[in-house]
Amino acid sequence: MQYVYPAVVYKESDQDPFVMVLPDVNIVCEGQSVEEALIEARAQLKIYLECVLKFGANLTRATDFMQFKEKYKDEILLLIECDVNEDEVEEISVLF
Repeated sequence: MQYVYPAVVYKESDQDPFVMVLPDVNIVCEGQSVEEALIEARAQLKIYLECVLKFGANLTRATDFMQFKEKYKDEILLLIECDVNEDEVEEISVLF
């Protein structure tokens, strides 16, 4: 299944890395280029989604892009896509 989450891109100065934040899922990553930050964000999102599905946790829904755009109107925004094959994610039950 394909999942899409909005992200905000920050760059403070030429010396600083690009920072990508996916607020809906509390992911923050960085890269020396936007492309590197995007690759890292996609990898982290995939790990998050696989863990949520594996442990049967509640999946955080992505914020509607128009609402996201209104909230972060002065920032650079991207949509991060990630494919997760739910059939390959094994559910794990944890008992305490």
